[in-house]
Amino acid sequence: MLAKAVLKASRQLGLGQAELAAVLGVHRTAVSRLKQNPALDPQSEQGELALLLIRLAREVFALAGGDQAWVRHFMRSPNKVTGGIPVRQIETARGLMGLLQFVDAIRGKV
Repeated sequence: MLAKAVLKASRQLGLGQAELAAVLGVHRTAVSRLKQNPALDPQSEQGELALLLIRLAREVFALAGGDQAWVRHFMRSPNKVTGGIPVRQIETARGLMGLLQFVDAIRGKV
């Protein structure tokens, strides 16, 4: 269930297989295996990162009003406030959590 959700979240954010692998801290072939055998333990490090990515996808999707083009633009464009390009920032747990906090803060003001 978690594996399917994180794969869907990565598609919503416009992430490729290698980018999802970087977020989860696994080799990209592990993402291929995840597609074929959707098992991911939510208690594992990868599972916890997957839960954060799913939350980010939901928050950004809601912020964008469901506009996929806007979501992809947001994820791939330099952001002065976060100091980087979100798709690159989420490759580390710290960056993923920071971006999630940023999006949470924006949504609180909307």
